[in-house]
Amino acid sequence: MTAGQWLLLLLPVAAASGWYAARYTHARRRPLREPPLDRYLEGVRYLLDDQTDRALQAFIEVVEIDHETFETHLILGRLFRRRGEVDRAIRIHQNLVARPALTDAQRAHAMYEMGRDFLLAGVFDRAEVAFRELMDSPSVGIRALEGLRNVYETQRDWIQAIEVGTRLLEHGGASAALRIAHYECELAQEKLAQNRTELALEHVDRAMGLCPGLSRALLLRAQVAERSGDIPLSIELEREAVVRTPALATLVVPKLERLHLNSALPRGAVNLEDTLRSLANEQKITVASIALMRLYRRTNRLDEALTQLHRILAQRPVPTSGLLEAVRWMKILPAVHTYSSEFAAFEKALMDQLRSQPLYQCSNCGYQGRAHVWQCPSCRRWDTLRGIDLDLDQPPNQTFESF
Repeated sequence: MTAGQWLLLLLPVAAASGWYAARYTHARRRPLREPPLDRYLEGVRYLLDDQTDRALQAFIEVVEIDHETFETHLILGRLFRRRGEVDRAIRIHQNLVARPALTDAQRAHAMYEMGRDFLLAGVFDRAEVAFRELMDSPSVGIRALEGLRNVYETQRDWIQAIEVGTRLLEHGGASAALRIAHYECELAQEKLAQNRTELALEHVDRAMGLCPGLSRALLLRAQVAERSGDIPLSIELEREAVVRTPALATLVVPKLERLHLNSALPRGAVNLEDTLRSLANEQKITVASIALMRLYRRTNRLDEALTQLHRILAQRPVPTSGLLEAVRWMKILPAVHTYSSEFAAFEKALMDQLRSQPLYQCSNCGYQGRAHVWQCPSCRRWDTLRGIDLDLDQPPNQTFESF
């Protein structure tokens, strides 16, 4: 059973407990009515059977019987929000907040749920107001700060996100430092886009202070170094980034190839070979293995290139990119010239497959996509997308035939 299903199971139980507590409290003030416990239990059974519509109807009937039970209304609002009926969830939570008899903790809880409704509905200004009012609440203060952080992340308001993240860091938030470091990196990227490298470096330094050795910050420093003409430093930083986080090789290896081969550095090909061999043999990075094979072919070391190809094809499962490279090899052999059209069709089929399959996967939620982003679009975690295959596109200004 998933965490969400456990939550839906426990909510009605909490509501039933609240119902009995409310009845006990008001027993001397008004007659006791027969508790609608059967409808609570029926709602629980429907939730366990994934019959959300019937569960929702059961809880609506409970609310109609007892208009004063706080927990029941919270359950109903969450169910509406889960179904995507955010307007109805907002109305329920607004009515709860307006009740004069609520305790401070209850009102804060209802307002927090209303803030979540507004956030889901995309009404960010009202979500921000609700969460900001609750930042110092002893019962929901930390959750309100997290909601406020989500508002600013969605709006890409990194300055405000840093302010809220710093408050969460003071409360001991486990991931707060990493998030703030990425906010600083976002600001650094904005400054680089404006050619304000000094300000960009200030943000990068703050990110490194929060998360020493953060690969994203190293890559930003490498970008600044390349812009200033310091190619050796840029190469050093790029290499350090991929050693620290091998799963970023899909991003970094093509840039390492370009920096080594398109610059005026002495022994560029030799140094590139050392780097690629280390990444391929020690880190077991497929993209580095194929780049190393390209380098061997470029320098007419065909035996070493074929040896490297055999290593790639020995992987299990064999990467699509390795199969594609094998077909390209066979296509140029004299013995298969008669079948050139067949091999061309095979090559195209593999290339189409490679271009359609995802290149990155989130290590937290499993989201897959072709573009690398630093924040997962699904679970909103930072720095969780990892390369799962590689695109065999050639480095800039090079073609396969020139190898």
